[in-house]
Amino acid sequence: MENQLKEQLQQLHEELQANPKLDEETAGLMRKVAEDIEVMELTDSGDVVEGLQEYAIRFDQDHPALSEILRQIVDTLGRIGV
Repeated sequence: MENQLKEQLQQLHEELQANPKLDEETAGLMRKVAEDIEVMELTDSGDVVEGLQEYAIRFDQDHPALSEILRQIVDTLGRIGV
């Protein structure tokens, strides 16, 4: 499962780099999400998962690829008990 999470984080980073249509605020939020996930051991994981779910909903219409990656990450975190 951890490998799957790492792959999904890599997808998130790739999508951020490949999508020049993102405004700076959105791109910044997504970078922060990725950083939060990467250092989850040091943070309250419940807050991170809740934030991911909110971002997935927020980006659903304008950035569906990012939204889907976030949903996959939330699913993976749920399966590993976070």
